[in-house]
Amino acid sequence: MTVEHGEASALGRAAELLNEGAEAELRLLKRERKAERLLAEARAALAEDQKRLERARKRVAYSAAAVAEAETRLSEAQAARAAGPRPAQD
Repeated sequence: MTVEHGEASALGRAAELLNEGAEAELRLLKRERKAERLLAEARAALAEDQKRLERARKRVAYSAAAVAEAETRLSEAQAARAAGPRPAQD
């Protein structure tokens, strides 16, 4: 059984196309894996940033409460000073 030149050429071309398709598929898989890795890294960075943001929000709330308390104490001290000295009680 012999293969004619045209059939050999067609078989060779088919093999070449299959090989090119397989190589293209491998490139796509590599690209997909890279995209998945980048997505995982981005999600991890987002989660870490969200944790840091929450800690910062808590610090801001704590600082705001401390400022409000200090302002109240200052107002009370200023009001006491404006009222003058208290008379001595015996």
